[in-house]
Amino acid sequence: MIKIKWLLIIVALMLVGCKSTPNYDYDRSVNFEKINTYAWVVESKSQDNGDNFYTSDINQKRIVTAIDRELQSKGFRKVAPNEADVMVNYQTVIDTKRERDLTTTHPYYWSFGYGYHHSHLNWHMNLNSAQREYKAGTLIVDFISANKELIWRGAEQSRLSEKSTPLKREQKINEAVQKVLVNFPPQFQ
Repeated sequence: MIKIKWLLIIVALMLVGCKSTPNYDYDRSVNFEKINTYAWVVESKSQDNGDNFYTSDINQKRIVTAIDRELQSKGFRKVAPNEADVMVNYQTVIDTKRERDLTTTHPYYWSFGYGYHHSHLNWHMNLNSAQREYKAGTLIVDFISANKELIWRGAEQSRLSEKSTPLKREQKINEAVQKVLVNFPPQFQ
């Protein structure tokens, strides 16, 4: 019984250690409590490097809508650019990433032992390396002050799926925007 308790404690600690930390940075000299209104920078667009499916106007609209919704839920009000406390801008970047997995063909997963390999007696382990490519999308959201200085930036990267429904794409964008803006406005510590 004591072993089970220790096992549960170890698993809980491992899960706490796996919690991802949002990627954000901000100018500590800015008083974010005075920011109540925002407007969009007109040039907000994704970097298009041939992956038009991911950077379509439909996804652009989803991103803007999700950011608007998240900011308004935090009490910010959208106004004309000349009346805004801050300007909001976003970028998306699509990269091709590679991941490598170690796999084995042995039915018991690991195969340790000794035997003949290339006419030598030796110890061996049956492992194969598999490598695959995937698309990763990064959403970057910037807040720019009236004097055109970057005062807050947040980013979130996730794996993109080519075969998603429109509903799943919208959910993924909403989740990414929530993760990016979870620390805006920053709470000074």
